[in-house]
Amino acid sequence: MLNRRHFCRNAVLAGGAFALAGSPLAQAATKLHAGQPLTEVASLDWLCNAVALTSDGRLFVGLPRWPGFEQTPSIAEVLADGTLKPFPGGDWNAWAPGKPGKQALVKINTIHIFDDDTLWAIDQGEDAGPKGINLAQKILQFDTRTGKLLRSISLPASVLPAGGNLNDLRLDAGHAYITDSGLGAIIVVNLRTGASARRLAKHPSTKMLPERRPIGEDGQVLLMPDGSDHQVHSDPIEISPDGKWLYYQALSGPLWRVPTAGLRDTQLSEQALGEQVEFVYDTGPLTGTGIDSAGNLYFSEYDKPRITVLSPDGALRVVAEDPRLWNPDALFISHRRELYIPVPQSARMAANRGPGGVDALQRPFKIFKVQLPTTLGSREAVPALTGAALPG
Repeated sequence: MLNRRHFCRNAVLAGGAFALAGSPLAQAATKLHAGQPLTEVASLDWLCNAVALTSDGRLFVGLPRWPGFEQTPSIAEVLADGTLKPFPGGDWNAWAPGKPGKQALVKINTIHIFDDDTLWAIDQGEDAGPKGINLAQKILQFDTRTGKLLRSISLPASVLPAGGNLNDLRLDAGHAYITDSGLGAIIVVNLRTGASARRLAKHPSTKMLPERRPIGEDGQVLLMPDGSDHQVHSDPIEISPDGKWLYYQALSGPLWRVPTAGLRDTQLSEQALGEQVEFVYDTGPLTGTGIDSAGNLYFSEYDKPRITVLSPDGALRVVAEDPRLWNPDALFISHRRELYIPVPQSARMAANRGPGGVDALQRPFKIFKVQLPTTLGSREAVPALTGAALPG
């Protein structure tokens, strides 16, 4: 099992722009003077862990069916008056236990919008059925203008075995890349052919290390109701602006990257692919990430109320730090270079506070945004990364 010393050693051996970027996030980060202060965007009755915007500024939110929030519509659009409009509408948003899950939003964990303004979602489905297979897990694509389903992808058991849990996704070059946080792996789907593959399933970079227990507010360890540790394997995921690298990590870190070409190469052995994995940074627990077109990586820190940014030169800076930012989640950069930050406060949920855990959630749930600075260090300002073109 790798430890921090091995991480730092591998960082030096890996080479590249990130080779010496191995200081833990727990160490002091340079304060960054963002152009605008933290601004409240929405106040919701439902817990929200993901946001996404269309090119014309329509705001969509992911509302997961986590314990205590079983009646959520799962995905909604935030209208100008602050009310929520279920998306795509109808039976999709009306799932309940016992109902079929194929044409319904069962437990949405991720939403994302790319530059054709379609909305992609990861549905984690309901509790596993016979033989531990969760038949309701799926990857969905919707037209945001009409609500029409454009694509629904279910994965075979060879790619998503019992215990697997779809978590987050990114698109590039006609492929979807999805993290499996249940067992730890990167799943690659060819969007043109429908072929899928499970990669790095036995590589330590996709696994949560037992000694790196996820820590929330005030140093509290995240515990299941039975007292066991939360095990969240490969979780956040990003793709570099040039499409060459995929970044990922387990909840508790550290951050790794692997060439996307290697992931797509079905002739490349798992051993050979594993040898291409590079250490990036010794992060702490992260629940969300973002990346802009300059390659700056934005982090939702779980053990501090802040958002940080890691530049390609290895410098870490604080974008926003505020007591209202405890346990932020999936980030989204708008066309106006505004960073949107949902704050689900997941560490305050009773289900994450061990046996007899008490609900400490502060309602309503907030979404914030911050104007990203015009420069990071000596780097010039560039437009936000808008996503990848989809195949026809």
